[in-house]
Amino acid sequence: MIVSVVALLMAFGVLPLVRRISAREDTIAASEARLARLRSLTTREREVTQAARERSAQLDGIGTRLLSGRTTALAASSLQALLQDYARAAQMTVSRLDVAGAPDTSTTGDASIPATIALIGDVYGLADLMTLIQNGPRLLEVRELTVTSNSALRGDLLQVTVAVRGPFVPE
Repeated sequence: MIVSVVALLMAFGVLPLVRRISAREDTIAASEARLARLRSLTTREREVTQAARERSAQLDGIGTRLLSGRTTALAASSLQALLQDYARAAQMTVSRLDVAGAPDTSTTGDASIPATIALIGDVYGLADLMTLIQNGPRLLEVRELTVTSNSALRGDLLQVTVAVRGPFVPE
């Protein structure tokens, strides 16, 4: 009988009290953690504000990296000139350059102008070209890169084909 009374007292008295105290302690710990985060933010307010401004400036700069033009043909022309400049800066010879006159919206839904450039050069020129495409003034997505060695070419020259897409925004 005493065991039953103790079991009932534990089940209906002590265990609910322990659960309630545990829940209250969890709530207090969560509130203290939230308060510590808020205090940390207030002490680092200048840093956080500066980081937010920098990130906002980065996002604002993305719009200037997109290809633009009054018509898609003008944007395609600027993409063609850009790729020729990259090849010249990388000291590679352009053997073929195809730029579509109409934007491609089939895969992403965003208007982007596809282009394919075939070049001849060495491995250093290829590295320079890829660096220019990655860090250049316009945003370009490399869709395909093919590098082949041709024994008919003198020296260590490579035949390189790069397919890119440049996001386009009409002016």
